[in-house]
Amino acid sequence: MDTAEPALDRPTEGAPPPRTGPVWLLAALMAAAAGALTWPVLVAGPEAAVPGVAWLALLPVFFVAEVAVIHLPAQRSSHSHTLREIPAVVGLTFLAPQQYLTAYVVGGALALLLWTRLRGVKLGFNVAMYALEAALGSSVYHLVLAGTDPIAPRAWVAALVAVLVTDLLSAAAVTAAISLSEGGFDDEVLREALRSGVPAAAVNTCLALLTVTLIVARPSSLPLLGFAAVLLVVGYRFYISLARGYSRMELLYQFVGSTGRTAELDDVVATVLTEAARLMHALHTELVLLGDGSPRSWVHEGAGVREQRLLPTDERSDWWAAALAGEPVLRTAAADGSATDLGLPRDGMAVPIWQDGRVTGVLVVAGPGFEKGSFGPEDLRVVQTLAAHASAAVGKAGVVHRLRQLVTEREREARSDALTGLPNRLAFRELLDRMLAEGTGGAVLMLDLDDFRAVNETLGHTAGDRLLSVTAARLVEAAPGAVARLGGDEFAVLLLETDLETARDRAAALREAVSHPIPLMGAELVVTTSVGVADLRSGVGTGEEVVGHADVALYAAKDHRTGVEIYRDEDGHSSARRLSLAADLPRAIKEARLDLWYQPQATTRTGAITGFEALLRWNHPSFGMVPPLEVVAVAQRTGLMPSLTAYLLDQALLTRREWSLAGRDLDVAVNITPADLAAPDLAARVDDSLARSGTPPGALVIELTESDAMRDPDHAARVLGALAARGVRISVDDFGTGYSSLAYLDRLPVHELKIDQTFVFRLEKAEDATIVRATVTLAHDLGLRVVAEGVESELSRTLVTELGCDLFQGYGLARPMPGDQVLGWLERRDRFAAASHDPWSFAG
Repeated sequence: MDTAEPALDRPTEGAPPPRTGPVWLLAALMAAAAGALTWPVLVAGPEAAVPGVAWLALLPVFFVAEVAVIHLPAQRSSHSHTLREIPAVVGLTFLAPQQYLTAYVVGGALALLLWTRLRGVKLGFNVAMYALEAALGSSVYHLVLAGTDPIAPRAWVAALVAVLVTDLLSAAAVTAAISLSEGGFDDEVLREALRSGVPAAAVNTCLALLTVTLIVARPSSLPLLGFAAVLLVVGYRFYISLARGYSRMELLYQFVGSTGRTAELDDVVATVLTEAARLMHALHTELVLLGDGSPRSWVHEGAGVREQRLLPTDERSDWWAAALAGEPVLRTAAADGSATDLGLPRDGMAVPIWQDGRVTGVLVVAGPGFEKGSFGPEDLRVVQTLAAHASAAVGKAGVVHRLRQLVTEREREARSDALTGLPNRLAFRELLDRMLAEGTGGAVLMLDLDDFRAVNETLGHTAGDRLLSVTAARLVEAAPGAVARLGGDEFAVLLLETDLETARDRAAALREAVSHPIPLMGAELVVTTSVGVADLRSGVGTGEEVVGHADVALYAAKDHRTGVEIYRDEDGHSSARRLSLAADLPRAIKEARLDLWYQPQATTRTGAITGFEALLRWNHPSFGMVPPLEVVAVAQRTGLMPSLTAYLLDQALLTRREWSLAGRDLDVAVNITPADLAAPDLAARVDDSLARSGTPPGALVIELTESDAMRDPDHAARVLGALAARGVRISVDDFGTGYSSLAYLDRLPVHELKIDQTFVFRLEKAEDATIVRATVTLAHDLGLRVVAEGVESELSRTLVTELGCDLFQGYGLARPMPGDQVLGWLERRDRFAAASHDPWSFAG
């Protein structure tokens, strides 16, 4: 016989209480229907209701059949398989309908009352359901039997039909009760009855008919049948245990997969609690994370996951307090009678979450979602496994959270000025680039404080910083546009949708606002400014060029002592210079007039030289030394970037071969640009250069800036992955000044990270040590080597060594030198180190 036990009276915190009124009404209707079916029989033969020997023999069998239950747990109920078909079919065969009804109902009710200890609406519902089952089953049985032999084949059909009708009635009644109590239709019990209840009922009915046959034909064989029934119960329970184990294993795999797909803390918590509730069939799951301050608690109780406040004196959490000390807790209703008093789930488990050898949280699973179920030691072990996976997922989410905090801080630091809080040159350049891309008109003002150096030299840097802060505040208040500090005493203002004449007037007004007296060191200081104005629509390609135009106009204002000047092409000869460089660059590449100078890198611990970075130099016959960035810009505008990069690779690797032939197997680093990274044949060009020079791939380091790599991370990952697969090492240059973060670097095959020199310069002033230390730690966690750039003194070398940097470069080690001077410099350094035992004091 199949029955089910809906959880009608168990309180659930955070969810509406079950509605018992409709269930009482359903029970009354079932009792009335049972009475309507039974009343004609009782009236026709009241004397047949008197208990006899057969009735007394079957009553305890009904009781035992109700006790020997195999529960199949479900989320809100348990579907129960019993052997009640055996006494039911025997009763239908040998008892009068009146006796059958009383034995069926009294035996089942006594089991529920004395063994299962049901009370209230659940007891009333089940007794009414038993009465209707007995009345309907008896009516169907006798209707189909039609007075024939009770052990004939027709009786078999009658018994099977009566049992199946009774089973379907039971499933329908329980489905109705659950739907009425929860306010929504739930067909889980009905589906389970059709899936597994009908086959089980058929098997049990056959066993019951065999029992009837033995009673009639050979009663002495009944002990064998009883032994078979016991084996059937044991087999049922073994099957359920095995199936539950396989089901849990599958759900555990799903749990691990679900928690591994997200890195957001709230998403991880929601996944952990939801999957734990599903796996353990629990009504209540809770995750408590201790953190560094007050603990945080999240609860799942069927209506989603919510965060709740956890009080230190909360009685509801006292039972699992031992888990905070590292001990798993298993509580059952029998062991803790206070559960019902406090309105708590009657069974519960709590296991600690461990990270780095300490308890960082507790996972609580309480309230088995089936009425006759309870948690045991096996369940506790499963929850401990869940907690281990939850610990890894929460730890990963914590790392990602800290990385994002660091990213946010780094991005803010990279784009803001530490003294004034204004956007810095990088942020202002990005803003101009966006305006240029959108075709927005306007003007850029570049402001410079006159004689600021004298203020620093006479009154000190503290006074200079105060002057800069006041100037920044006045510009922000007076300027009708974005204000930035570009560095030193240079400020910039962006005026949108402004013509040059209006911009000149605005610049004059800003000069006046900034030049008001400033109380400083007990005196009033008056500092004038010079302003350069550049048109945002002047045909330039980048924000940096606009700033360059404004800078040219600024120095024209200083030279002419006019205070404000508007940029003119003739002031900087910029157009003629660009044209000349564009015309001369192809010839310079073809005739090898571009030089590479090399700056060494050394280990921070021993000072051993590991390699050199190749730096571009172009000594133009008319303009002198052209800055590398300008050379690259010209190459990009003229489409010469592939030729330039191929030339630089060949020159660097051929020079490195000369070092190798002299017994110096050193690395050489070559910088590439976004245009190189976007080219589909970069890896092939690198292969050609390596082959021509006979250089092993591991000796070549390709450097690119983090902003270059992050423009298209997926494409960068493919191109750099192809290089890394060949053995070429990848280095991220100028880290800290671009657009990305360490959170993205694990997507790229990066081997080395170079901390930008601006951070190193500020270390000696006790600034940025925390950021550098965090960057080094996280880089090492990702398996990256860290290089500190811009080390110019013994103090800065000591600081970057203490912070964990692996290599360093800068003027404190050596200035860049031509390739033909490298071997001589290395020999001199080796002789000096051998003589003095102190390579650090070697000055070149």
